[in-house]
Amino acid sequence: MKYLNYIVVLIVALGPLTSCDDFLGDNLDPDRPVEVSMDLVMPTVLFYAVLQNYDHSEYGTYLSQCLTTAGRSQTGAYAYRSGWEFMGMNRHPQWRRHFFDVGSNANNVVRYAQADGSVNYLAVTRLIRLLSVQQTTDIFGDMPLTTAYTENPVYESQESIYEWMENEAEELIALFASSDVLKASNQPMTKKQDRIYGGDMAKWKQLAYAVKARILLRNLPNINTNADICNRIIVAGENALNGWVDPNYKFDGGNSVEKNCFWGRTNRPVNSWESRANDLDGAIPSKFLMENMLMYDPQSETSPDPRLKYLMKARGDEGKGIDTTYRYLENNIGMPATHQINWYPEFYDKSLTTDTSTICLLTKGELHFIVAEAAYWAGDKTKALDHMKMGTRYHMNRMGVPATVIDAYMLNSSVVPGTANLNLSHIMREKYIAMYLQPEQWNDLRRYAYSNEGNGIQYDERAIYPGLNRPHNLYEAYWGDENTWIQRLNYDPETEEKYNRTQLEKLGAFRNPEWLKKPMIWGRQ
Repeated sequence: MKYLNYIVVLIVALGPLTSCDDFLGDNLDPDRPVEVSMDLVMPTVLFYAVLQNYDHSEYGTYLSQCLTTAGRSQTGAYAYRSGWEFMGMNRHPQWRRHFFDVGSNANNVVRYAQADGSVNYLAVTRLIRLLSVQQTTDIFGDMPLTTAYTENPVYESQESIYEWMENEAEELIALFASSDVLKASNQPMTKKQDRIYGGDMAKWKQLAYAVKARILLRNLPNINTNADICNRIIVAGENALNGWVDPNYKFDGGNSVEKNCFWGRTNRPVNSWESRANDLDGAIPSKFLMENMLMYDPQSETSPDPRLKYLMKARGDEGKGIDTTYRYLENNIGMPATHQINWYPEFYDKSLTTDTSTICLLTKGELHFIVAEAAYWAGDKTKALDHMKMGTRYHMNRMGVPATVIDAYMLNSSVVPGTANLNLSHIMREKYIAMYLQPEQWNDLRRYAYSNEGNGIQYDERAIYPGLNRPHNLYEAYWGDENTWIQRLNYDPETEEKYNRTQLEKLGAFRNPEWLKKPMIWGRQ
C-alpha cells in the first residue's frame, strides 16, 4: 500500500470518532483543513491501542486452542476459528490497526509534541507506538518500519525490527527517567487525554520497563538462554514491578460503540468493515483448556483450579432434562447435531467480559511470569517459583477469586509444586491460564513450538503443553503434516496484496500457504 495516502483519511476520520465520547476528545469539524492538536489526538491513539490489544487477543484465543466454536469447517470467513485456510480471508484488522489507526495518529502526536516541546506527549506516544510495533511484528514478521510512511515502503527484516525495538525501549526508559517529561512547559496531560494513567509519567516508565522485558523474553528458549540474557530479563521485569500499576483502560458502558468493552455482551465492532466482534456467545471452551490447563475432571465434574467458575458459567436446560455442567469440545471437531449452543458455558458477565470491564495493555501477572521463566532458565528455581505463585495469585485476584480460596490452591502440591519439583511446564501452564484473553497466550505457544507429547518437541527434557493437539478438520491442502502448526498470519490481503505485491513476492509470502508455517526469528527453527 502507499501509506501516505491514508494519513489524511485518518485525520478526517478522527472527527466522527472523537465526537462520540468525551474521553475520545472534543467535537471536531472533519471538513475544516486545520491542524488537530495533540491533546485531541492522544485519546484516539490510546483507544486504538486498546482495540489493537483486543484484536490480537481475539485471534490468539482460538489459535492457542483455548476456545473453539460449534463448527467444523475447513474453510470459513474466520480461518483462525476454523481450518486455518487463511488465503481465503480478505482482511486482518491487526495490520490496519498498527499502520493506520495507531500508527498514523501516533506519528501526528509525535510531530506535534516535537514542535511544541511537550516531552510527556512525545514519550507516551512513542511507547504506545513501540508496543504496537512489537505486537504487529510478532504475528506478521518482516514489515515496513523506517520506510512505512513513504511512497515505496520496504519490508524490513524482523531481526532489524527487534534491534530497533530494543534501542527504542532503552531510549524511552531514559526519557521517562529524565526531568523533561515533568517540565512545566509541557502541555498538560490529564485523565481526559490519558484514560490509562492520567498523565502519570512514573507509571508510564514502569510500562516501558515491562515492554523491554517482553521484548527481551523473545530470546527464550530458542535464541539465547545464557545467564546474561536471563539476568537482563529479570532486571527489566523487576524494575517494572517496582511500583507497578496495571495499564487498564476502563470502559463506562453506554449506547455508543466506543463506550463498551470489546469483550462485553453488547459489543459491536468498531469500523465493522475491518474489525471483529468477540462472538463469545458462539464460543465453546476447548478440551485442552478444560482438561489439560484447568485440570477439569468430567467424571467428578470438578477442577482443582478455582478460576473455572470465574472464567465461565456452567449451563444446561432443566426443562429439557439437560443437566447443568461444563461442556466442551476438541477444537474444530464440531458440536453434536443434537446439542444446542446454550448448553455450553457462558463467557459473558465475568471479570473481563462485561460492558464496563477493563482491557489491560500488559498485566502485572505477565510480568511475574516473565521473571519466573527467565529465573527458571537461569537455574534459580526459588525465584522462579516465587514469581509463578505471585503471577497466579495476581490473576486469581483479578478474576475475583476469594483470598482464602487462593491460599488453599497455593497449598495444593499437585498443582503448585515445591522448588525441587518445579518444571517449566508448571510455569507455562499457569501463564497460559493467566493470559486468557491477552495477546501473549499465542506468542508463548509459538515460542515453545507448541511442545507436546505428539510432536516430540521438548524443552528441559519435557513437553511444555501436554495434551495439546492441532484442531480437527484443518484445510488439507495446507496442513497435511500432523506436526505442522501455524506460525504467523499472512499479510493483510486487502492492502498488501494489492499495493505491495512486489515486496511480498521478494519474501515468498504472496498467496503462499507455506509462509504461514515459517517460524518467527524467536521461534524454533
